[in-house]
Amino acid sequence: MSQKGNVDFCPVSRETWEERAKAKSGDCGGQSVYHCLADNEGWKWERCVEKSRIKEGYCPIFTNKGFIDWKLCNTSIPTCPNVSYVSNEVYKYSHCFGNNSFHKQTGFGHNENENEINVATVIGIVCGLLALAGVVMAFGFLRMRRRCKKSYSGEDNMDIQTLLSVRKSNEIVKEQNVHHGIALLSRQKVRSIVVVGKFGNSVASTSRGILKKFQKKRNNWNSHECRYTDIPNNVKENTIMFVYGWFGMWNDDLCSVDRVRVACQSLIRILNETNNVKLIIGMRSDLNKKYHEELSEVDNQNRSLFHYEINLDSGGDVGKDKEYSRYFKKKIKKPCKQRDCACKSLNYEMIRDGEDTVVGMPLKINVIKEYHELIPQYLDNWDILRVMRDHFTALENDREKKYAYEWIVYICLKGKFLRSDEFDTKLVREMGFEIEQSSFNEEDKELCRYIRMRNSDKLRNVPPENAQFVFWHPFIYICAFHFLFHKNPALVMKQCNVDAILQLVRPKEVTTSYFEVAADDECVMLFIERMRSLGIKQEYANHPLFQKMFTEMVAGAIRMEMFGMLNVIEKAFREDIGPTMIELNE
Repeated sequence: MSQKGNVDFCPVSRETWEERAKAKSGDCGGQSVYHCLADNEGWKWERCVEKSRIKEGYCPIFTNKGFIDWKLCNTSIPTCPNVSYVSNEVYKYSHCFGNNSFHKQTGFGHNENENEINVATVIGIVCGLLALAGVVMAFGFLRMRRRCKKSYSGEDNMDIQTLLSVRKSNEIVKEQNVHHGIALLSRQKVRSIVVVGKFGNSVASTSRGILKKFQKKRNNWNSHECRYTDIPNNVKENTIMFVYGWFGMWNDDLCSVDRVRVACQSLIRILNETNNVKLIIGMRSDLNKKYHEELSEVDNQNRSLFHYEINLDSGGDVGKDKEYSRYFKKKIKKPCKQRDCACKSLNYEMIRDGEDTVVGMPLKINVIKEYHELIPQYLDNWDILRVMRDHFTALENDREKKYAYEWIVYICLKGKFLRSDEFDTKLVREMGFEIEQSSFNEEDKELCRYIRMRNSDKLRNVPPENAQFVFWHPFIYICAFHFLFHKNPALVMKQCNVDAILQLVRPKEVTTSYFEVAADDECVMLFIERMRSLGIKQEYANHPLFQKMFTEMVAGAIRMEMFGMLNVIEKAFREDIGPTMIELNE
């Protein structure tokens, strides 16, 4: 073994662990199975070794010779194992991986040893940059003509459930909310604020604005962004963090409450153990309200997480309406030069009072701006989700856009696309698609209207083969999901990524929200069979899809028991003897 590991990080969910295990299955044989473990220095390794049982309070690690050893883990930390387990299930206990990120050795910064550059190299780079500066300036205007290139510059926030895509400006974010957040965090006693708002109401953009401006005011501070499922074990002093993605990326993840509690406990621990740490928590207002008791319960002893709130929902605010109306005119009306365009018949009140009121106004305006050609359809029904769903149907039937359509469907089913992941050729064949792993082109003009690189990958300068490509906003993903479910629900339940199904699908007996779809009994059973083959986790037991299964299993068991008793009685009387009390009791 070399000294610096063969992977940057280990998978921390069953699904991603099994995906990696499947991809590496050719390397394993006999009793050996896939493992991803840290070594004693924190470097990550993927190896095939025989699994072993690990005692509670310990983490498996690789020795210098590649064997499994044990390392003590403090069980008071929520992500340390508090029960015995099998070594290839270590993904359940993220603390065992240490700093499970790309820059392993120095927290959020780079490894200083790896980034040493000699003076001659620096001089060479500087001279080269100076020589090229004139050429870059001369051809700078070409960037404005490359729409897709332009879309990958500036601010983009897909994986933090933001209002604005990479190609949107942040001007809709109200500066007073940013200043309010900075003012709160500048107080010594305030260590955390929560920014809440409807889906698409600038929660992430506002939070990011606070993050960047707060850090700018304090030059020696670090900034960090992460999902609530990826909170680091250790944080440097003088750090401001933005934590996002609570209760699901696309919708309400009904199975996430326990993970949220663990995340809250981790944040409280960081605040108690590290000096000068400030937190910004971005959360949908409806989910914040729904899980208020659970959030308060975990924060009872230390009211530092959710006490100071910035609410972005207008609540009938006339001033907010005026602001959005100006934004609507600037982004939709003013740029359009076609005299007979349908946008001339569209006004702000129509957008505000449509059937899609649960979608934040800024998001609706930006979606209509991005897909301007869909305004006639919006005028027909005033429902942005339905319009986008029908748009994907039209895209399917447009032969000239076949390439973009096939990739949209593939990424919707898989949840994301990585060049380094195993390409699902079986799925592509079943769908009758012609795309290949090597054919993906993120600069395709039509495809980049929907798909782009995940922002966090760009910020971390992730190599192209490891970069993730996703829909530019979770809402666009939801629209594509609705289209696929409307077209072929069985396909979705059998092939779509599990997280999306758990967040967006409910059985037909349950009242669905605006973002959810209803599955009939056949589709529910298809999904249950799929999950059974994967091994159903206890955490799913309270999900409506599984509650239905458990109810039917109990009813079936009762029916079978009654049927069995009747058979005993019938057989006994046919033989002209009465059933004994023992038989009846049985």
